[in-house]
Amino acid sequence: MPKHHTALSQSGILSTLANVRIRNFNWSDLDTLQHLLNEAGRHGHRDWPSNSNDLRSELEFPRVKPEQNIALAMAGSEAVGYAIVEPESNIGRSVIGLGSSLVGLATRNQLLEWAMDRAKTEAPIAHLSTRDNESELEKLIDQFGWKKVRKYLKLVASAELIPAPAVMPEGFSARTMLGLDEVPELTYLQNSAFSEHFGYSPNTEDEISARLTAADSNFDDVVMIHDANEQLVAYCWTQVQDRAGSKVGRIGMTGVLPTARKKGLGRAIAEVGYNHLLTRNVDSVELDVDSVNAPAIKVYSSMGFERSSEVNWWRRSL
Repeated sequence: MPKHHTALSQSGILSTLANVRIRNFNWSDLDTLQHLLNEAGRHGHRDWPSNSNDLRSELEFPRVKPEQNIALAMAGSEAVGYAIVEPESNIGRSVIGLGSSLVGLATRNQLLEWAMDRAKTEAPIAHLSTRDNESELEKLIDQFGWKKVRKYLKLVASAELIPAPAVMPEGFSARTMLGLDEVPELTYLQNSAFSEHFGYSPNTEDEISARLTAADSNFDDVVMIHDANEQLVAYCWTQVQDRAGSKVGRIGMTGVLPTARKKGLGRAIAEVGYNHLLTRNVDSVELDVDSVNAPAIKVYSSMGFERSSEVNWWRRSL
């Protein structure tokens, strides 16, 4: 595909096709971006919050730096598309996200070029995700030389939310996180549990602390399992979002210490986290799982989760 060149004007706005201009996000654009996300519907790997307060918490995460890593496609005063670049220099990649309220590809073309240029300044490799309803976008990125490398499944439980058995193996006990003094152990467990997972970027203690103290988070969002020696061996990071008037529970990061595996803790922590969300009167529970992780898919299926959509991950050298 021929490259469409953009020109930087004195005002700092990139002129683009069809009277649509690309410019960097400002915090004053928060409500505008939220409206765009709601209009765009499901796309990419993220399930964005539906209100500006929760969106602000997402964008305030230390790695995001939205004023330099988010671009808006503006048609007059209306935002019709966005791109986000999330640098992960510690593993040599950036994650790109794209969304648009328009059917045409011209705006997405421009946003993709902006994102690739921005990502190239941070890392030599980029990953990009597409939902299974974004076939036109997939054709575009395929023409840009991206290659599919992984598939994730989005699962949801929404009917008959009955508490799971959550049988605790002998010698282990579950509770919620108590405070920041547990951050070092949680950080170690998370990085150890996910060290071999596709695309995982290790977190620092400061990043974990920032997530825990964000406006939309609480310490008791994190459910923990300890052994008889009070060592943290498993955890489940949960979240509740108000999305389109519905309380949606989310099972986020769920991991078991590598030295404590094959003891039934994977199922136990998943079920404990699920039950924890049910105590918060959620209308549904959702999660993402790698399509090659057959044991986890088996556990979640037995808990009543069903596939709602799929996410393709793409890779490109920049």
